[in-house]
Amino acid sequence: MMKGYWMARAIVLAAALALAVACGPSVVEAQSPQPPSFQTSGNAEFDAWRDDFARRAVGRGRDPAVLARLLSGINPDPRVIDLDQRQPEFVSPVWDYITNRVTERRINDGRALRAEIGSTLDAVSQQYGVPGGIILGIWGLESNYGEAALNWDAQVALATLAYEGRRRAQFETYLLALTEMVERGLADQQQLRSSWAGALGQPQFMPDVYLTTAVDWDNDGHRDIWNNRGDVAASIANYLADRGWRRDEPVFDEVRLPADFDYALADGTQRSVADWIERGVTRIDGAAWRGEHRNLQAQLFLPAGAQGPALLLHHNFGVIRRYNNSDRYALVVALLGREFDGGSGQLTTSWPRQIGSLNRDQTLELQTLLNDLGFDAGAPDGLFGSGTRRAVRQFQSAQGLPADGFPTAELLNTVRVRAGVAVEPPPEQREPRGLQAGGIRELQRLLNRMGYSAGTADGRIGERTRAAIRAFERAQGLEVRGRATDVVLEAARAAAG
Repeated sequence: MMKGYWMARAIVLAAALALAVACGPSVVEAQSPQPPSFQTSGNAEFDAWRDDFARRAVGRGRDPAVLARLLSGINPDPRVIDLDQRQPEFVSPVWDYITNRVTERRINDGRALRAEIGSTLDAVSQQYGVPGGIILGIWGLESNYGEAALNWDAQVALATLAYEGRRRAQFETYLLALTEMVERGLADQQQLRSSWAGALGQPQFMPDVYLTTAVDWDNDGHRDIWNNRGDVAASIANYLADRGWRRDEPVFDEVRLPADFDYALADGTQRSVADWIERGVTRIDGAAWRGEHRNLQAQLFLPAGAQGPALLLHHNFGVIRRYNNSDRYALVVALLGREFDGGSGQLTTSWPRQIGSLNRDQTLELQTLLNDLGFDAGAPDGLFGSGTRRAVRQFQSAQGLPADGFPTAELLNTVRVRAGVAVEPPPEQREPRGLQAGGIRELQRLLNRMGYSAGTADGRIGERTRAAIRAFERAQGLEVRGRATDVVLEAARAAAG
C-alpha cells in the first residue's frame, strides 16, 4: 500500500512539474500583479528608488496601471529639494508676522467671499460647529481664498521629496495616498495640482488628509477642493471638527495681568479660568467671564514677552494648531476669525516693537551660551522653540528678571556678560557690515519679492541690485547708500515679513 502510494504521488508531482514547465509561472504567480516598468529618467538613483517604491506599492495593493501613469516620465525637481532644504535665515518678529497677515486686503477679500457664499458658509458652520470666520481665516492663509497659484504636479513634488530621502517614509505615505485617490476616482490626475510640498487644493491638504477629511458638500460625487467652494469650506470645517473643535467655545481671551504677576506662570500649564481669576488675571475689556467659561482650561501665552499682549489660550486654539503647528499661525486665524464674525482683528495691547527681537544667528548664539551656562536650550539650531523658551525663562529667574521667556537683544547681551563674551553695541552705534554672497542672495530675493527689481539672486552686486537697494532705502527712510549691508538686509526682512 505504501509503495503504491508513493509511486502514485511521484506520478502526480511529475505531472504537475511538467505542467508548470509547459505553462510558465505558477497560477499564484500569474495572479499576482506585477509592478510597472519605466523608461529611464536619466537619473540612476532616482530610477532605483522609483522602481523599488512601485514594487512595494503594488505589494501593498496599489494599482500598477495607476502607478505607471503617475510616475512615468517624471524626474526629481531640484527646485522642490531646494525649497525643502532652505532654512529661513531670519524669523520675523511676532508683531511683523501678525500685522503682515491680518491685512486690510485679506480682510476685505474674506468679506467679499463671505458675501458670495454666505448661505453655504452658514450651513457648513451649523453642521460642523466651526465659526465661519475661522474657516475663512484658514482659507485666506492657506491659499488666499483660492487665488494662490498651485505650480506643481503633486506626484512630482511628492516623488522628489520621497527620493531625496530626508523624510522618505512620510512622503512615500503621501504618494501611496495620492495613488489611492486616483484609483478611486476621487480626483483626476490632471487635477492634482499642489504646492511644492505636495499640499493639495485651496485648503492645502496632504493626500492622506484628503482621503480621510475632504468633503463632498454638494453631493455631486466629487470632493473637489480645487474649485468647489462648498467642498473647500466643508473640508476645512470637517478637519477642525474631527480634531476636537468645541462648538461655542472661545479660541482665546486677551487679558490684563496684575502688577506683581509671576511671569513664570506663562509656562504652558493649563489652569481653569477661575484659577487665573484668583491670580488677578482679568479680561482686557473689564467684562466678566460667562459662568460656563470660568471652568474652561486655559494656558497663559505671552507672544512678545512681559511688555506685550497677554492671552489666555483655550482648547480651540490648540485645535487650530493641528492645522499648522504654530502659535503665530493660530493667532492670525483667530484674529481674522474675529474680524469676519463681527469683532476686531486687532489686539488691544500694543506690540512692544521697541524691544526688538533676535534673528536666527543671534538665536543660535543665545542657545549656545545658555547651554554653556548650564541652562539646557537643546541642540542649537537658531530656531526659538519650547526648549529654548524654557531655558530663557530659567536664566531670567536666576538673574531676578521677569521670567517671560522672550528673547531680546538686551537679554542676549545680559547672557553674553554672564558668559564672559564681548557685548555687541546697539545697531545705531556700529558701522553697517557688508554682506557675503549668501546674504546678498537673500537681500536680492527679498527685494524682488517686494517689487524692487534686483535681478537674478546670484549673490553678486551689479548696478541693477544697487538701484533696487537705493529705491528700497528711499522708501524706508534710510540713508541712501546703495550698499548691501546687514542694516539693509534687516530692514528688508522686516518689511517683507
